[in-house]
Parts: sequence; C-alpha cells; structure tokens
Amino acid sequence: MVNINRGKMYNWFTREREDRLEDKRPVANRMSWKLKPEKVIEVLRLIDKYKEIATDYVIGIKSGLAASTVNKIKKMYLAPKQPDEPEMIIKGSYQWPKRNICWSMDTMQVRFMGGWLYVMLVIEETSRMVLGYMVMEKKRGIYARELLLRVTDKMKKKPLVVKHDRGVEFENEEFQDMLKELEIVSLPSPGHYAPFNSVAERSVRLVRRFTGRLEARYDTALYQVENTLSRAQQIINYEMPRKIFTGRSSYDVYQTTKDYEEQERIALIKDLIEKQRVKEGLYHRSGKILDKHREEVVEYLCQKNLCCIRYEVKTKKQIC
Repeated sequence: MVNINRGKMYNWFTREREDRLEDKRPVANRMSWKLKPEKVIEVLRLIDKYKEIATDYVIGIKSGLAASTVNKIKKMYLAPKQPDEPEMIIKGSYQWPKRNICWSMDTMQVRFMGGWLYVMLVIEETSRMVLGYMVMEKKRGIYARELLLRVTDKMKKKPLVVKHDRGVEFENEEFQDMLKELEIVSLPSPGHYAPFNSVAERSVRLVRRFTGRLEARYDTALYQVENTLSRAQQIINYEMPRKIFTGRSSYDVYQTTKDYEEQERIALIKDLIEKQRVKEGLYHRSGKILDKHREEVVEYLCQKNLCCIRYEVKTKKQIC
C-alpha cells in the first residue's frame, strides 16, 4: 500500500514540475464520438486540402489525432454511397382462385427407432388443408397411388392438377398411369425452384413440429406416430389460425371458397390432356420434357383464370 501511495505522490510531483496540475480533460485523439464538431470539421478540411496525400497517418499528424480516428471520421462522413442494387422481377408463388384445382403431394422423413420412416402428405393448395397422409417404409409409386385414391374417395372430389417433386414415388408408371385414368394433370416441379412447392414445404415443416418430439425417443411405437399425425392434421386444419388467411383456419377457408366447375374439368380434358397423350411415350425420358409439360399446363391454367402467378420485385442480394 505504501509503494502505491509513493507512486501516486511521484506522479503528482512530476505533473507539478511540468505545470500539468490544471483540471484539463485529456484530448480524445482515439475516440471519434467524443470529438467536438469543430475538430471534425477541421479534419474534413484537411482531407479536402491534401487530397493527394490525405492518408490516415498524414491527416492524423496534422490534426493531432490518431490515424484510426481519422479513418472512422472518413467512414462516417466521406464513405462512398453504395450503388443501388438493380431490381429484378422474379416469379413468386402460384395462387389458385378456387378450391380443389390443385393438390400437392410431398414426402417427409421421420426418424423411427434408429431408422427412418416416410410420411407422404396430400395438401389442398387454396386452403392449405392436410387432406391425408400415409406412413410407409419405402418411397414407392404404389403408395402414392393408394394415398391419392384414398383421399379422392374420402373427399368425393378429385383435383384438376397434382403438384409434386421429381421423387421416385411420383415419377413412375404406377402413379402416372393412375393420374391418367382419373384424368388428373401431373404438374412436376422444376429443378432448384423452391416457390413452386412452397405450400407443401411449409405444411411439411408444420407437421415436423409434432413429429419432432417423437424422433428423439427410441421407444416410439408405430401407433404413436399415427396418433401424432392424426393430431397434427386435426390442429392444422381446424384449430390453427393462419396469418395468411387473416386469422381464419384452413377449414374455414376451404368451406367459404368456391369449387371449380365441372365444365372447367371437361375443357381441361379436351384441350390439355389430349395433347399430353400425344407425347406419352416421351414423358419419362427427359427432364426437359417434364419442364415443357409443366409450362404448357401452367400457361393453360393461367389463360383459363384457374391459376395466377404472383411476381415479386427483389434485388440481386435478396435473391442470393
């Protein structure tokens, strides 16, 4: 303690000899936010005066500030404005003005007793209702066929189009032949284009909130998975208010939305499905054929006011 006091006394005597006992505040040469406005103006004038040699060090020496402080003043007051990102109009989500025009099918994985189960969902796009589900051990077209037949029988209605990704359970003869028998148009997704299946993906994420608790356990029975999926369907369809529907549930939207008319289905069969049958032999051979098929279907539906595409304006940074 004595040594510390002696040190303080020595500093006091040193400042007294140097005439530095006045109550002066230290110069804020390293704290740009404490500088007076006059000092900032001085720095900016020096930078303008010595444009050719106005480095942080040079201006710091001439203004009595640290080079880092000069750099901060430059960034704060003289930073070049970033050029505005060019806006790009990109294709957004697909919207359906009537119910049952489009159903989506997607498959999710569920961890089960150290392995995996697959859960296939059927979603009505306009109301986002989960119309049905199926638990399966493998992705197979026969399961997709069975699930869609089961849902159409339950709903007493079949869609005009079915959206799906290019998974093996959908891109196979069993499932595609069934769609042709029911006169339902297949709508395969494009590669690397998330908005096309956005409704199905969001529904999958909602269902995962229910199944996630089971996946952490190793004593889960199959009936518990079935019960959880049934509870998820009940809550998502009837009890959950949806922000996109201003607080209404999916069931409320489904009940209050007009169904497509039978004449529209007849016209679809006559104008579009007959054209698709001409290319039947090429359907499963090339991804380009699938893309062409999808473009024809979407163009036809938009012309008949059965589908509309919402376009969004985004910058390149937002797209990336």
